[in-house]
Amino acid sequence: MFLRLERPARPGAPAEGDRYETIGQFYAAIEAGLRGLCDRLGEAEVLSGDPARQVNAGHFEHTAGRMIAVNDLASALAALEEIVEEGEGTSRGAVWDGGPAVHHPDRDEVAHYYRFQELRAGRRYRRGDTPRSGPTGEPVGVDFAGVLPMRPNPKKIADHAPGSPVRAAQEESNRTYCTLLHLLEQAFNGSPGQLAAAVTTM
Repeated sequence: MFLRLERPARPGAPAEGDRYETIGQFYAAIEAGLRGLCDRLGEAEVLSGDPARQVNAGHFEHTAGRMIAVNDLASALAALEEIVEEGEGTSRGAVWDGGPAVHHPDRDEVAHYYRFQELRAGRRYRRGDTPRSGPTGEPVGVDFAGVLPMRPNPKKIADHAPGSPVRAAQEESNRTYCTLLHLLEQAFNGSPGQLAAAVTTM
């Protein structure tokens, strides 16, 4: 499923706002829409928000990728490209997302799609590997026997007896998740300082 979601757009794939096959096509449609709006209305009218309300790299500098404050068309397009690179790879056809790995700065960061390819193939990508070659680096082990069994869709609290350890854990998980969503909503709606609290909650 994740390979399907992150699949890179094929070369020459058109921008698609409604019937897109890949996330890259969807973001290409957003790019075309932004360009069209800016041509018609002007950048100052389209991108007129208060910069103090934006999340920027200072709020989230300890992770992979670049967080780009959007204040004009060029920065908006750079932010869209960053999103696509993290998912599909650089130049929409390379394994890498353009930055160093967060926990291994000596390695290049692998784009999301190719990270899932590593899991499927049981090997890591290394420098020199391409989408065509596949990953040829060290083995990636997944201990599926070590994964705890769970219901396919454990969303109903009513499935568990009141006061049971499973229900208590699920209720706590629901509370924490609601708190996380609330903090993220605040962070991305004008209170960027809440992002640190959201990350801690996560």
